[in-house]
Amino acid sequence: MGQRYYVAPGRIEALARQLEEIGTLSRNMTEEFLDELALTVRWPGTEGEFAEKARPQEQKERQTTKETMMAVRDVLVGITDATVLQVRMMKDTRDRNLEGIERHNNRTNTGGVYGEGNPGGHGRR
Repeated sequence: MGQRYYVAPGRIEALARQLEEIGTLSRNMTEEFLDELALTVRWPGTEGEFAEKARPQEQKERQTTKETMMAVRDVLVGITDATVLQVRMMKDTRDRNLEGIERHNNRTNTGGVYGEGNPGGHGRR
């Protein structure tokens, strides 16, 4: 026999809202970090022996840091988008099924199981 799965869309929506907040915070933090990082571009200097030695490594580390921050942000946003989509799909499926049950119940209640005036049977004479 198949397993049953129970879903609480309200709880998942609450989680999705929290994830959206985390995604927004992540975007904001990334933007702020990159803005602050831009201010440090000249720290190793632009001329001299130290600048010549330190600058290539600093640029490599700076680029790796930027890529890491943006990757973390993209993962959080992707998780949020997927979760919200799943919640929306669950609610749509639930709503369609409930509407189908309601339509069936209305037909059964107004016309009986076999329709108005039909004493039963399978429509054969």
